[in-house]
Amino acid sequence: MSIILDGGWVMVVLLGLSITAFSIIIQKIIALRGAPIDDLFIQNVTSKCVTATARKSLLNEFQYINRIEHKIATFSITHHGQSPDAFTFQLEALTKPAVDHLSSYMNVLSMIATTAPVLGLLGTVLGLMDVFSVIAVEGVKQAELLSGGISKALITTVSGLSLAIPLMFIHQIISDKINKRLDYWDAIPSHILSAINK
Repeated sequence: MSIILDGGWVMVVLLGLSITAFSIIIQKIIALRGAPIDDLFIQNVTSKCVTATARKSLLNEFQYINRIEHKIATFSITHHGQSPDAFTFQLEALTKPAVDHLSSYMNVLSMIATTAPVLGLLGTVLGLMDVFSVIAVEGVKQAELLSGGISKALITTVSGLSLAIPLMFIHQIISDKINKRLDYWDAIPSHILSAINK
């Protein structure tokens, strides 16, 4: 608590940003766990799309499953005769809520990682201004007070970097996992259409 008080309002802002970032990371972990990649799903579905009877059986199996990959598969089977433009447009409308949920607030996480060091530097500059104000009044005789003031001024820079550096790695890891999910979802209709057309 004393560190936050020493850092002034900048530390309060950095604390708020760290809480926000942590909340977003937790939300992303939950969202990614709720949309796992099943390597056998596409293979199992495409193997059952060869005949109309098998496709009908597959649709009956999927109608009560509320997972996005099953919705994509159901849509692909029932709308395979549409024009490519209409098919793509309706498929994007179907998947948009799931895509938005998976990728939401990632730009905020990136912005926090970018802003935190700058805010830390701002806090340090403001702290050093206070130190130089003391020097102007008191002179440089009290070295202990000056070193303590400089130490407090550097707290915000250290805090900003300590927040930003891990966030950069975490943001990249989460982005890679999200892109893998999106690529997985994109692969489902293309494989199903290919199997039906054969």
